Amino acid sequence: MSLALVLSACQVSLTPVQQGGLLPVGQVLQKSSQAMQKLKSFAFNLTASGTLQGTAQGTATAVSGATPAPATATPSATASTTPTVSLSFNLTGNGQQSLADGKQALNLTLNQSTRLAEIIIGQQIYLQNPRGQWYVIDASRLETASGNLLTGWKLDTNSLLGLALHSSIADHGDETLNGQSLRHISAPLNREGLRQLLTSNTQLSNLLGSQNLNSLVDHTRSFQAALDLWIDETQFYLHRVQLKLAMNADTSGLLTPVAGVATTLLPPTLLVNLSSTADLSKFNQPVTITAPANATPTDDPRAVFEMS
Repeated sequence: MSLALVLSACQVSLTPVQQGGLLPVGQVLQKSSQAMQKLKSFAFNLTASGTLQGTAQGTATAVSGATPAPATATPSATASTTPTVSLSFNLTGNGQQSLADGKQALNLTLNQSTRLAEIIIGQQIYLQNPRGQWYVIDASRLETASGNLLTGWKLDTNSLLGLALHSSIADHGDETLNGQSLRHISAPLNREGLRQLLTSNTQLSNLLGSQNLNSLVDHTRSFQAALDLWIDETQFYLHRVQLKLAMNADTSGLLTPVAGVATTLLPPTLLVNLSSTADLSKFNQPVTITAPANATPTDDPRAVFEMS
């Protein structure tokens, strides 16, 4: 995700904390932007959970009140009618990235039972299905077939400086996270921030289409979104990114198929609740990522999961 792009559309004034000895938030963000651009490798842990509900009527409402305190309460959207579609998910994952040579290893667990693994080495993507079988496929084939959703986990931190220049930021000062003192900075997102959050994600844009994403934002009846960052003030690495989102969207403006589904088959109202956290660690430590020896070549990503 492009963090600065997301926050650049916020409109509230900067809210600093009055604590002696703290660097101005703008300097923290600038130094973090510079440090993350020079980063060679890191490890990460991911957690995400959410729900998606579709209703046959366009009167569903988002219920959450005021924007929640960062990293505490999660906004939520609830339907006023019985949902025609109702999905929920819980995702955990971990892995490591070597930015210098474009390698990544990722392990995912979906809904506590379905386990997947992925290794990226250049343009070759190795996928392990829940039965333990490895396949290898070229990244270009995945992008065409699946909207690039299986081509690794990406975190774009190159534009963090834009946070200080254009966004509405709340500075919460130093907090202890995982035994380390980190600077906590947060921002609520307005409609343009939500738009940039969605459209700057190339994987999501490839899957749903940028035109549909823009239309979805334009027809969103109500939403709440908050982005939180935790940065150390020694090396200025980004240690945690957290996003919380609740939205009530009208799908009538969608013009093209969504992930292969005709827009006429979608319910007129979608309620989305999402909470996600990414923790980064082991900065610039040696990373060893090797290709599985027994991977089966394929050009069709469906072959990876059909036998599951």
